[in-house]
Amino acid sequence: MLLLSWKASVLKILYQPNTMEKIRAVGSTAARKEVIFQNSEKEKRAAELVIANTELIFQNGEKEKRAAELIVANRELLFQNKEKEDRAAELILANQELVIQNQEKEHRAAELIIANRELAFQNTEKEKRAAELVIANTELAYQNGEKEKRAAELIIANQELVIQNAEKEKRAADLVIANIELAYQNAEKEKRAAELSVANTELAYQNREKEKRATELIITNHELAMAEEQFRQVVESSPNAIVVINVKGLITLVNNQTEKLFEYDRDELIGNKAEMLMPERFRDQYSHHRAMFFNAPQTRSVGADHELYALSKSGTEIQVEIGLNPIETVKGKKILVSIIDITERKAQEVMLIKHNKELEQFAYVASHDLQEPLRTVANYMDVFETDYLPLLDDKARQYIKSVTRATERMSMLIKSLLAFSRLGHNKVLVSVDCNDLVADVLDDLATVIEKSDATICISPLPVLNLYEVEMRQVFQNLITNAIKFMKKHAKPKIEIGAEQIKDRWRFSIRDNGIGIAANSFDRVFDIFQRLHTSKTYEGSGIGLANCKKIIQLHGGDISIESTLGKGTTFYFDVPILTK
Repeated sequence: MLLLSWKASVLKILYQPNTMEKIRAVGSTAARKEVIFQNSEKEKRAAELVIANTELIFQNGEKEKRAAELIVANRELLFQNKEKEDRAAELILANQELVIQNQEKEHRAAELIIANRELAFQNTEKEKRAAELVIANTELAYQNGEKEKRAAELIIANQELVIQNAEKEKRAADLVIANIELAYQNAEKEKRAAELSVANTELAYQNREKEKRATELIITNHELAMAEEQFRQVVESSPNAIVVINVKGLITLVNNQTEKLFEYDRDELIGNKAEMLMPERFRDQYSHHRAMFFNAPQTRSVGADHELYALSKSGTEIQVEIGLNPIETVKGKKILVSIIDITERKAQEVMLIKHNKELEQFAYVASHDLQEPLRTVANYMDVFETDYLPLLDDKARQYIKSVTRATERMSMLIKSLLAFSRLGHNKVLVSVDCNDLVADVLDDLATVIEKSDATICISPLPVLNLYEVEMRQVFQNLITNAIKFMKKHAKPKIEIGAEQIKDRWRFSIRDNGIGIAANSFDRVFDIFQRLHTSKTYEGSGIGLANCKKIIQLHGGDISIESTLGKGTTFYFDVPILTK
């Protein structure tokens, strides 16, 4: 570019108008020589200028090449500095300064190119600037050397810092491991201390328990001695004869009533076999029954349903009823036998049976004899009503109706009385499923139940040995009463259930009827006792009396819970009977 500019300048000089005029004006050889000499000088100067410019261009090219290399180096250094930003912040600042200086150099190089165009007039300035540029480049190189030295020092410092940090981390890790080990050892020590404390506490607790048990044993022995003495006193004060028998069948204890009943002294009984108090015919079965009782001990009564006899010292047989009760003693299981002399009671029962038969006969005869005049009165009233009713006024007709109702009611009462007197005769104890029994009763009362729109809920009922006909009458009477004694405009709701309580079953029949006052609970079970008039509620007043008698025939009891206006519950207990 500079060479072309130089040639253009020469041509411009050669072809200037003044030059051409001089050439034409002189026209002489000397003038031409002078001109040629001047031109030669000019060309020489131009050549020197071209050489100088070429040299300057070469130097500028070298400078630009060095500047380019420096730019490349700076870029490389900048890239490295970017990689080392976290390690050498100062190097990054230096690189930024170097970039600024390079930009300044580029700016000066651009100015230098512009100055070269005017090189013929400003060579001194250019040389000065070139000298300054050399100095600046030298300074820049020196600065870059210093920066590289600082960067190397910074790298070495960073490596040293990394090594120190690694050492510190290693020491910290060692310290953590040591602390963990120390903590583990402390935990083991605390654990052992805690175990030792627990063991000491347990040992102290065991010692206290032993002391407590020793104290309790002393108290128990004292209480046992007192209990034995109290037991002896209770046995001694019993109005019945009491005999205590061990597993081997030996008598270990008797009371004063036993001595009186069997005519033996106490020393003659204690230590001997219990068979000595039995007639010969019962002794063979005694050992077997005693072993069975000890295998399955439970309180039971013997002699109530069949005849049982004991033998006195004089050889007299005594009809007795005995109660067997298993007891636990320090010396093992024993049987406490309560013996009741029922000779007089049996004689009274015989008399009572005789009187009952006589009473039954009387009731039968009385009811039969009373039925005849009642039938006669009823028949004549029918005839009188048929033949003479048109001749009678309203009052007379009312009288006839009253007499007819009275005879019908009298006949019903007589029949009820006769049925009541016959309860318990020809009774047969059979196994009865109470669920089926109640179902049959409800089938018989289906019309009444449907008419009243009654709801009847039945819980599962047991299978028991019962007098089936009589027990059917109990359920029928109680269910009928629950429907009959209902509040107006209310639907009967009846609940039937049973639960076992020890050796008996308790049945319950609950309703939502009119209820019964508490002062009438006992009276409702009396024969012919009514709480309401026949106009209000029909009936003979004998149904609940029949229920009470039937339950008593089974050895049970019947009771009431009731609240006026809310309903009534009838409870009756039936013991578990054996055939």
